[in-house]
Amino acid sequence: MRKLIITLFLILLILPGNGVSETAAYPSLPIGGSAPYAPVAEAYSDDGLSYDDGTLSIRIEIDFAFGVNIYYIYVQLTDPSQFRTALASPYPSKVPRNVKMQAEQNNAVLALNGDYFIYHNEGYIVRGGKLLRDRPNYTRDLLIIDENADLKIIPTPYRYKIEAFQGEIREAFSFGPALIIDYEVQTFKYAEKVSCGYPTKDQRLVICQFDSLSYLFVMTDGCDQDGEGLTGPELMQLLVAKNVRHAYNLDGGNSCTLIMNGDKINTPDNPKMRDVGDIIYFATLIPDGSGQ
Repeated sequence: MRKLIITLFLILLILPGNGVSETAAYPSLPIGGSAPYAPVAEAYSDDGLSYDDGTLSIRIEIDFAFGVNIYYIYVQLTDPSQFRTALASPYPSKVPRNVKMQAEQNNAVLALNGDYFIYHNEGYIVRGGKLLRDRPNYTRDLLIIDENADLKIIPTPYRYKIEAFQGEIREAFSFGPALIIDYEVQTFKYAEKVSCGYPTKDQRLVICQFDSLSYLFVMTDGCDQDGEGLTGPELMQLLVAKNVRHAYNLDGGNSCTLIMNGDKINTPDNPKMRDVGDIIYFATLIPDGSGQ
């Protein structure tokens, strides 16, 4: 019933002459800190693989390729502030926590591991608009999320490009490498990229953007010790087939974790979760979404 009421309300908002805009009804969320509103419980599908509350739409498709499960996570936002990050512990603490715990603490509709920057001391790192670290590593490409929640990928070297960046840097990730920029597949010397593991089969996590407020995350199962998973070139085949505009490699391996409605979706035969330092997550604009 609650979902029906929300849907009817959204329809009324777009009727001509009502004098009310969707933006006015649902203002942007505060930047930084936990998301203020819990997910709308009724907006989750029965199979636990989708969510739609009228302000946030998420759909997970599970495919099988190269011998492992592939998870395609489609995300459509209404407002840039719904694209959020969180830290396991206040910086500069290096105490990690698992993604499920962090998701619960931050009212996440869906959460994934980020770039786990706390395990090293390098990179240009921004979270929630706050600069945490300014130690560029020229073997790590830079991903910026700006005030429009658009992906801006800056390959190394990038110091002068940061200084010349036009716009607000809300998030900055230091992992990589950059895989696709403006539909152009990137080429690089694999051995010169930190944590790339490009020729190795392993679990992978990539953040992609289609268009404004429209994203795709690609996560894979696998284990490098068992020779299962995807190599970089195999992963690139999947990304090119999806025709994404931008694609950037995030922390993979045993860090790969996909949490939806409190459940771990990926690697269903392995419920264990590695503790990590940060997450990317998405939040609703609807106040008191849980009905509590």
